[in-house]
Amino acid sequence: MNSEKRLLLAVALSFLILILYPIYLKWVSPPPAQVPEAEQPVPAKLSTEMSSTVGDIQQTISQAEPLIKETRYELSKPNFEVEFTNLGGAVTKVLLKSWGKVQNGDIVLIDRKLGRAGAFLTNLTGQGVDFNSKIFSLELLDQAKGEIRLASEEAGKWRMVKTYKLHEERPALSLEVEIHNLSDTQLISPLEVTSRLDLEAHPQNDPVHPESFVATDEKLVSRHLNKIEKQPYVVEGKISWQALARKYFTVIIRSDEPAVLAKTAAGTEEETKFMRSTLQWGPIEVPAAGVVNRNFLIYAGPQYYRDLKSYSYGFEQILSHGFFGTFRFWLLIAIQWAHKTVGNYGWAIILITFALKLLFTPLTHMSFESMKKMQALQPKMKALQEQHKGDQARLSQEMMGLYKKHKVNPMGGCLPMVLQIPVFIAFYQVLSQTAELKGEPFIFWIKDLSEVDRAWTLPFSLPFLGDAVNVLPLLMLGSMVWQQRLTPATGTPEQQKMMMFMPIIFGFVFYSLPSGLVLYWFVNNILSIFHQLFIKGKALPHHEE
Repeated sequence: MNSEKRLLLAVALSFLILILYPIYLKWVSPPPAQVPEAEQPVPAKLSTEMSSTVGDIQQTISQAEPLIKETRYELSKPNFEVEFTNLGGAVTKVLLKSWGKVQNGDIVLIDRKLGRAGAFLTNLTGQGVDFNSKIFSLELLDQAKGEIRLASEEAGKWRMVKTYKLHEERPALSLEVEIHNLSDTQLISPLEVTSRLDLEAHPQNDPVHPESFVATDEKLVSRHLNKIEKQPYVVEGKISWQALARKYFTVIIRSDEPAVLAKTAAGTEEETKFMRSTLQWGPIEVPAAGVVNRNFLIYAGPQYYRDLKSYSYGFEQILSHGFFGTFRFWLLIAIQWAHKTVGNYGWAIILITFALKLLFTPLTHMSFESMKKMQALQPKMKALQEQHKGDQARLSQEMMGLYKKHKVNPMGGCLPMVLQIPVFIAFYQVLSQTAELKGEPFIFWIKDLSEVDRAWTLPFSLPFLGDAVNVLPLLMLGSMVWQQRLTPATGTPEQQKMMMFMPIIFGFVFYSLPSGLVLYWFVNNILSIFHQLFIKGKALPHHEE
């Protein structure tokens, strides 16, 4: 393979990675498949092991409705609202009021209809009593303090008291579970607690998929929704906390005592997809007439780095987990710092783009210089190709001699570009899932850096483009055409014509991407153009015969 083909192949592969990356994400994490509406099983006897499926704790209440009446209670803070039920002493609704950004409206993370099992059910397994389906009496409801206490008991055996208290500053609440032994002998029982997250309709082109995270004493592990739907996700070990996450939001539960097992399942109820996880603790020994307490922290809100890190339990690890996680973490930190400096996430992205461009300037400069040298060698390369067109081995040998004589690296033009691809992908992931960018405007028509810029809406829809006129991708396409005209021409005329289509391909790819990412690529192109203008002003290197 001659140098021209190698150069073309390397550049094509670089662009191919960028173009196919969103498709690759959908392949490894396809949009959640439709799951038949979950059946509501008859309450099963729970053993010391986990229930066979997480859905087993959900029960059909319709048969009991004539005998019991479900009552719900509501506690509210300025940006956080939680609804509780006397059925199982559970949480039936978690709502973020306007999410601190009026234009986005209310965000619902949990929403259970009457008669449906709620979240944060607590049960003692293998005791012949199911607290998940029992009616709890209201013992305290303090709206001012954001506190509620619910209690239920099995005569002569167990009494369970659940006290919830909403936090003031963040969308979080504390749960204290008191387990009373009403008998005259010591009782032993494992404890189970559930968690739940309702899921939104998932856009086909969205790379961020719902995920379950489990933090053990060794590491953070996770699994995407599409795999959980096929088979429940089970993790054993010393479990510190567990999180259910969807784009921008998460529900995290942490106990004062490590759990021994976590199990996550998924399904669909009344057209609402959900993930539900059950944590199990080892056997609790409660002395006769004694009481044991367990305390839980529940965070149910946006994945703000600052808020997650403030708890000092490692919750922020969910933002940097997975492939390119390290790059993503440092870019997120850099964007947060830049935002504090300039006060706007759009300008913060531009500032980080300048910094990255400065970081990669030596590599980019080497790339441009290498392409100029290759262009200067084109006549000699073509002469060698004509001279040895029937002898590929001799042609390769002569080409290598030519490169060595004139100190030219045939891969020097594209290697720096390849090295920047991980940074670009990490930036893509950060801008696609960073909650802080949601609803953040930049200038003029750019109202939300996490969405397409959508300057105007057409009265009709165009194939592949829809009805939106997105200006930033068009500006980026223009910058790519300009940059291409400044790039030294190498390769055959056919190869050069093929490369002319790259801006159009990129234009289609970027047209539906978040405006923050397009802004980064556009500014990066403009900086590269100025760099190329500087290189272009220098004379081509002179090579002796």
